[in-house]
Amino acid sequence: MELAFVRDEQGISAMHGHYQVEVAQVCQRCLEQVLLTLDTECDVGFVTSDEAAKNLPRHYEPVIVDDEALDLHALIEDELLLALPAVPMHPLETCQHPPGFQPDTAEPEEEAEKPNPFSVLAKLKRDT
Repeated sequence: MELAFVRDEQGISAMHGHYQVEVAQVCQRCLEQVLLTLDTECDVGFVTSDEAAKNLPRHYEPVIVDDEALDLHALIEDELLLALPAVPMHPLETCQHPPGFQPDTAEPEEEAEKPNPFSVLAKLKRDT
């Protein structure tokens, strides 16, 4: 993990973070542990009010600081949580089915022909 605290050319106090972390998650396909490598970056702009946050350049994520000390651990934790995939999974070719899994071998039933709700309109059109 690398953090760089700077004041940019506009005078904005900012932090650039680069995170490379390996995390263990539960694969949502096979329900076994999957190790994911997170490699992400963030650019945070430190401001003192909501109004100042609205005026930040778009590439900055605003962080409002006040008289209290900034909790850097919480900030980094939030950034890592945002980098996690919504649905963690092994690559498809390495994913194993859970014990007791039985694939569905039944052939799919053919769809019954559904009546067309507009057939009455078609008949009326033919009659005119």
